[in-house]
Amino acid sequence: MDQLKQLTEDGFCIFPNVLDDAFLNRLRDLCYKLLDELPEDRKEQSGGQGSILGVSYRDQEFRDLICHKTALDCLASLGFDDPKFWSGYVIAREPGADRAYWHQDWPFWQEKEGQEELPHQLFLMYYLVDTTPENGCLRVIPGSHHKRCSAHDSEGHDSGARHADPAESPAYATHPDEIDVPMKAGELLVGDARILHAPYGNQSDKRRTVITMWYFPRHALLSDTMKAALQNNLFYPMLENLPESEKERLWKVLINYKGDAEPAKWDRNPQAFFKA
Repeated sequence: MDQLKQLTEDGFCIFPNVLDDAFLNRLRDLCYKLLDELPEDRKEQSGGQGSILGVSYRDQEFRDLICHKTALDCLASLGFDDPKFWSGYVIAREPGADRAYWHQDWPFWQEKEGQEELPHQLFLMYYLVDTTPENGCLRVIPGSHHKRCSAHDSEGHDSGARHADPAESPAYATHPDEIDVPMKAGELLVGDARILHAPYGNQSDKRRTVITMWYFPRHALLSDTMKAALQNNLFYPMLENLPESEKERLWKVLINYKGDAEPAKWDRNPQAFFKA
């Protein structure tokens, strides 16, 4: 199956050998330093999401990742030649961490864009170590970006699932249609934001870290209400003290809507769209 077909039908696809070893080492050094400095109360707030922190334009490594040519070429090979970056997160499953809860990440279910076959929002996941079910690889439910299944009942991030008991909450349960997505460090996992996904727990003795980057691959085709909503929900403003060359490089891939449309309503609950 070619990658666009797999992305459209299953909700994800994989590109090998996107990040080289030298860049991976730079990212590891930065991410592990930031995670080691993360206060315990921040980790507790994230609950079942794991240790999580935002990607900042302050760090050269993150700026290089946002604009990474090979990754952008991968998106172009899918037909997305003008993607716009929205936000990014470093997410770690520490040794002994439980599995996480089922969720999907599309936040505009009342808008027509959420009902289209091709995705309007993509996650680009870069794992900093090889992943398996033992140390926390991703599990997904193929096709769940287009068809309702029982795992949609958990309501994901906007429910109390992140602080529920994984042994008792159905939001964490094994689903009959789930598959494992083990990855090699340096590979790129591209996924539709609407697909249900959740990582395994980490039963190894080492931290398992992923950098998740959110892009809108067809930003030019979004309605003005959608563009206004994205602009209103930018998580990290541009740093004014960046060199002009860096600002220019970033602006080519950043969301920058200047209209005055009424923003679309934030709504991550797909229940009205996915009929039983």
